[in-house]
Amino acid sequence: MNNFIVGQVTPDMLTHLKYGTYIFFGIFTAMGAAFIAFYFPETKGLTLEEMDTLFGSVGTAEREKERWREVHAEVGLTELLHRAGVYNGSDEHVAGGDMEKPVLETKHEEHTPVA
Repeated sequence: MNNFIVGQVTPDMLTHLKYGTYIFFGIFTAMGAAFIAFYFPETKGLTLEEMDTLFGSVGTAEREKERWREVHAEVGLTELLHRAGVYNGSDEHVAGGDMEKPVLETKHEEHTPVA
C-alpha cells in the first residue's frame, strides 16, 4: 500500500518541489534508520536463546527444539541418525544443524578443441 501511495504522489512532488522531493524522501529514510538504530536492540551474533531473553519470550527456542525432536522421532529421523552414528543424543542437536558439511574436491580439466 505504501509503494502505491509513493507512486501516486511522487510525480506531483517532482512537478512542484523539484529537488525537494529527494530531500523529503531522504529525511524520511534517515528518520527511519535512526528509529531502528535507537529503539531496536542489536541481534548480530546472538543465538536464538539469547534473542528470546532479549525480547522477553524466554523458552520459545527451547519449545521449538523440543517440537523438532518430536517430529524427528515421529518420522524416524532420530533412529536413522543413531544408526548412522551421527546423532549423539545431546540437547543441542537439531537435524544436522551443528554438523560440518563435507568438502567435495572436484578436478576441472581444460579441454582443448580438436581441429
